[in-house]
Amino acid sequence: MQLRAAALLSWITCAPLLCAAPTDEASLTAAVDQPAQRLASAVAELKRLSGPILDQIAKESNGERFLAFLFSEKVAPTLLNSGSIADPFDQAIQSLLLIWRADASGLSDPHELSTALATALTFSDKNWPAEQAVARYTYYRDSRRQGLLHPSFDKLLTWEKRYVMRGGGNGSHNAGNGWDNTSLVWLRDNVKLPIKDYTGACWQAPYRLNNVFGDSIHGANYYLPFGHYIHAERVREIGGVCGSLSHYGANAAIANGIPALTMGEPGHCAYAVRTAADEWSPAYSLSWERGLHCSLWHQHTWTSLVLQNKVLAERYAHERSAAFLWQARALKNTAPDLAEDAYRLALESQPLHQPAWIEAVQFRLGRNPDAASCRSMQQAALASLKDYPEAAWDVLSLIEAYLIPLLPEAEKIPFLSEYHKAIAKIEGPVMWHFERSLREQSALLGTTDAKLAHFEAILTSQTASKSWFAPTIAWGQTEFTKDPALAEKFYAALGRAFSSSTAGENPDGLRAALRPAILSAANSDNVSAFQTLGQAAKSFLPTTPIAIEPFPGDLLSSGGLLKLSSTSGWDAPEMHWGVLEPMGGTFHTDRQVKAGCTVRLGKLGDLSGLVIVNAGGGQNGTRQIPLRVSVSEDGTLWKTIFEATENAPHWRIPLSGKATRVQFIKCERSDDRAEFFHLTAIHAYGKKLQ
Repeated sequence: MQLRAAALLSWITCAPLLCAAPTDEASLTAAVDQPAQRLASAVAELKRLSGPILDQIAKESNGERFLAFLFSEKVAPTLLNSGSIADPFDQAIQSLLLIWRADASGLSDPHELSTALATALTFSDKNWPAEQAVARYTYYRDSRRQGLLHPSFDKLLTWEKRYVMRGGGNGSHNAGNGWDNTSLVWLRDNVKLPIKDYTGACWQAPYRLNNVFGDSIHGANYYLPFGHYIHAERVREIGGVCGSLSHYGANAAIANGIPALTMGEPGHCAYAVRTAADEWSPAYSLSWERGLHCSLWHQHTWTSLVLQNKVLAERYAHERSAAFLWQARALKNTAPDLAEDAYRLALESQPLHQPAWIEAVQFRLGRNPDAASCRSMQQAALASLKDYPEAAWDVLSLIEAYLIPLLPEAEKIPFLSEYHKAIAKIEGPVMWHFERSLREQSALLGTTDAKLAHFEAILTSQTASKSWFAPTIAWGQTEFTKDPALAEKFYAALGRAFSSSTAGENPDGLRAALRPAILSAANSDNVSAFQTLGQAAKSFLPTTPIAIEPFPGDLLSSGGLLKLSSTSGWDAPEMHWGVLEPMGGTFHTDRQVKAGCTVRLGKLGDLSGLVIVNAGGGQNGTRQIPLRVSVSEDGTLWKTIFEATENAPHWRIPLSGKATRVQFIKCERSDDRAEFFHLTAIHAYGKKLQ
């Protein structure tokens, strides 16, 4: 038995030797295009990743049968082509072995096989105990056979099922906290919705900080009196805050075979559901700053979620790219030049495969390339990834960190600017911490003057950008204005960057720079940039608060964002920030039908009241009439809470118990005449919910 197992293992892992080893680009391509050679490469890669566990299995009862299964055409390539995998891969192999022993015959069904492989890949993580893999596989096998899952589950490939297998808490099995298979069964049987409606499943549970006994969700006793409930049922009946509700919503989708995941946001937990093959929809999300609790790559950003979904869905291109990667890894120690060819072919096969870019660049940089080679890498990476600026930066930052110390001073800033020129007109796919690129590039430059010159060069290239211009100014404001002497140079740089400003005259230069930047921040829903820019314009605002009677609670509008339906020549964007703050400000739309504005509150809140201060006297004060005020939690579904048909200096709107979960406020004229719209203040008061 041991001899037969050893012979089988030797034959499988040495299969690539049956054909001539690649010697040039043509033979690399031929090997990838030949199914037997491609399978042999996959087996060799699995052998490299798996360590001694394969030798151990070969010695066990039925071990040779399992290895034949593992190294088959339907298993080995799929394991390697379904997203990033753990290195070492031993726990995944152990998990798959346990599933195979429990249901070897069932794995002849392609549906059950893909479920088993997705489960094994999920349980390769050290936070997922291998001994629980069979139970997770069995849950989905039996649920599918009984027709209890959403029909779309049968269409999912292995990589897509990985999002489903990860039901639990914060990206771990987390059975000790209740999100186990028992909760999955309860959710499967009690939460049946159309796919898109799972984004609202969290609201089946009440948002409740304290239980009926007064115990806080942040203490150990919140759920203690209700131990007789299954945890998912307990959350729906007793409630919780954002963490409990988001896990309920995500696991409800997952329990029914629909890809979903939870994610962390600043001070908040949200989730997302894959509502279509090419679309992930955020749910209970309050910020673009999302840290995914599940990712098929090693990055956990929203950009990586969008990109990995696109790359893995392009199956042929991805599998071809992966096959070249296996070759490169096998050759890099013995034939590094040929390994470089294999890496290049991998990237040509799937130019959006960002992990392959990172691996290839790291290998190339390890060979001490010259400046010309680095520039070529930079241009190739930008050409491939510029539509995904965050993913592009993760690659470009490696090249820049290597090359900048080697370049003459005169060439450093132009080289760093290439990235910003390439992405200037790219608006997405999502917001990200773009200031990270500015900070990391600036750190590569020695002197303050060089850093300011770098900032000015970037600012000049970003003036037309809808997404990155505002964060560039916001970062510069933070970086260069703490020291008054340095602030003068910063403002002077702003003046030179905009032809409409006068160099050296700080107020005018700042105003000219801030106006388009503030509008850009608002239109891109970038709250942090809007706040930074608004505070930079504080000197243009009144110094004393507006004399109005507030409602009880906090000023929830403070720290938020103001977006207009339009702007005009009479508008002063540097005053927009003040509209939400105690001192007030102003805004002025263009003449249009349904003119108005939308406010994103600084905090999700339970409103006690609104105070809206009118602007303009005489006949101009009637421009806002008839006034309609609406509120929303998500900025999509709106509820009208006030209407005024008569002009007034200001409107006080009591809202206690009428607007309990508000993140957005809309003020607009509700008739059909084309007219301007302008206000001095929109102050929302109440209790913070986050």
